[in-house]
Amino acid sequence: MKDSDSDVDAALMLRVQQRDGGAFEQLMRKHVRPLHSYAYRLCQSSAEAEEIVQDTFLRVWSRAKTWVPNRVKFTTWLYQITRNLCIDRFRKQYAEFDGSIDLDLLPDTQTNENKELILALRQVVQELPERQRTALVLCQLQGWSQAETASLLSVSVEAVESLLARARRTLRNKLTTTESPK
Repeated sequence: MKDSDSDVDAALMLRVQQRDGGAFEQLMRKHVRPLHSYAYRLCQSSAEAEEIVQDTFLRVWSRAKTWVPNRVKFTTWLYQITRNLCIDRFRKQYAEFDGSIDLDLLPDTQTNENKELILALRQVVQELPERQRTALVLCQLQGWSQAETASLLSVSVEAVESLLARARRTLRNKLTTTESPK
């Protein structure tokens, strides 16, 4: 994210802290889609991602005063809220999870072989430890830098590199096993 975007977010957030509904609406419009995409990739459910994003913005409004300018970027704070809400849901649903993934989310034009591969990939990503999954989703799918991801996870850039390497290695190993000849 560019510095000018960060500056705009910070200015809007300062107005939100003063209970400016228009500034809040601008932040929501700007961030709702990428945040939904991030939440979806973490929880693999569009409905849950939508609820998580709504809860995230409710927290942004209700806890606006807890954001401190120049200490943390607004987007880092925003994605941290979303990540925490996803983790809370994972913990609540862990005992109930049956490993199924909604096939209707896949485009109809794909072959059965591609569907199997995509399902295998989603399943393996879902099985990654939470920090590896978060690093992978942010860096590979959301386009975040390793430094931004490190800030969100409260770890060093080297730790993010290690999380990504382990996640990729796990994906490669599990998918190679899945794709092996029958």
